[in-house]
Amino acid sequence: DTDCNQKRPIDLVVCSPLMRCIQTALHIFPNFSSICCHGDVREAFGMHYPDRRRPLSQIKANFPNLTYHQQSLSSEDDIDWQPHKRETQVDVEKRVASFLAWLTEQPQESIVVVTHGVFIECALLKYFPQVLEFGKKRVYNCEVYVAHLAYDGNQHELNNVKQIA
Repeated sequence: DTDCNQKRPIDLVVCSPLMRCIQTALHIFPNFSSICCHGDVREAFGMHYPDRRRPLSQIKANFPNLTYHQQSLSSEDDIDWQPHKRETQVDVEKRVASFLAWLTEQPQESIVVVTHGVFIECALLKYFPQVLEFGKKRVYNCEVYVAHLAYDGNQHELNNVKQIA
């Protein structure tokens, strides 16, 4: 279904492994039973300490009811974060593509992704730039976008993207 305005029950919530994002997901969906922590939807990493992931064992101890995507969260420590190098837009776009490939393989249809501004901005600029006026507009905290993800066997597309909050 390509109508993003249609209210549907949520089948899955995916969130970043950064503490602020996990807390946001749990605040918005306090009784939801299917929340998956996925490393590909984290904020751009490097240089900024708030964008550094805590040790995985600490996250799992604090949030034992979440599921954890093992491939994207394979190391105990945040080996991608570097104090003197920030991830580039091209690097984030690669993570976006990786995440969209994973997302198209999921059986759920109505999925909420709780993530960060840079991740959303890179995804929209690559797959639906008109919603951000081709780079003239930024993504800010607490903004909500809805979209339909399509995959034709060759490439991913975001369709009917709308900012709703």
